[in-house]
Amino acid sequence: MYSFRFKKGDHMRNFRRSLTSIVLAFTMVIAMCVSILPVSAADVVTKTVNIAEATKNERGPGYDWANRFDILTLNNLHIETSDAYGLRLPKNATVVLKGNNYIKAAKYGVSFSGTVIIKGSGTLTIEAGEIGMYLISQDNTQKIRLIDGKYTITAGKYGVYSDAADFSFVDGTMDINVTDPAGKAIQGRVVNLLGGKFTANAPVESTHALVAEAVNLDINASSPALASKNLTVKDVQFSDGSTEYAGQNSVKTKSIAKNHRTSAVFGDSVPGFVDYILLAVVIVGIGACIFIPALRRKKKAQELYARLAAEGYLTEDK
Repeated sequence: MYSFRFKKGDHMRNFRRSLTSIVLAFTMVIAMCVSILPVSAADVVTKTVNIAEATKNERGPGYDWANRFDILTLNNLHIETSDAYGLRLPKNATVVLKGNNYIKAAKYGVSFSGTVIIKGSGTLTIEAGEIGMYLISQDNTQKIRLIDGKYTITAGKYGVYSDAADFSFVDGTMDINVTDPAGKAIQGRVVNLLGGKFTANAPVESTHALVAEAVNLDINASSPALASKNLTVKDVQFSDGSTEYAGQNSVKTKSIAKNHRTSAVFGDSVPGFVDYILLAVVIVGIGACIFIPALRRKKKAQELYARLAAEGYLTEDK
């Protein structure tokens, strides 16, 4: 009969190998658990982020306010609060969307004190008890512009609401879901849907003017999808092949616009026709640089000839 004996060193080596394997396995399990968590508890903001009253740079999990330049950058912001407001914005601000941003508030997801431009390649998801985007300014010269980005709004009564300020969705995608059967996707004074893709389960209404131009619409409502005393629908084709809106509750359109709608020189916040104005100014400027000096030289030559003639240096036929 044979017997096997292990040296003391062999036992230690085997023990170390087993311990190393256990530690590695445990580490992998922890890493996997962490990777599937979308946001850690420490990164969730539980109170209103109030930039409307900021007087200096402000920074927190997922947001960075550059006070000098009035620029707010949102990068994976996560707000879940029982406060009335989720995010409050000042007037004359620019919001840059990066990553995936989420705001949940008791009443109002995002409020606007005045003119604001939102742009960027990120997303913004809003869940609000009453209003997703609340334009609180009573100044009808203020304008809200959503230049690009992806917006998903779930709200109790209104996806977007404004008494006075203009609201424009220029490009990107927007999906609005309103839980109140009598609610509105957008309710405003002046509303412009000017491009991109807009989807809603409730109507878009305005008290003054509503423009739906070169936009891909998909609206399924219980009342007319588009309602305004001054309604303009252009550069779209409806699913039945027509280009005229006939008051349907449900509409689906595709853009048939041929021209680029925004400026290639100044960016997406400026209309494309500005490029043509700039080109005209440049042409006029070049013409002025060429012809005005030539006219001045001709005038000086005429003055010189006149003086020489007066002093008798030139004959009459000269």
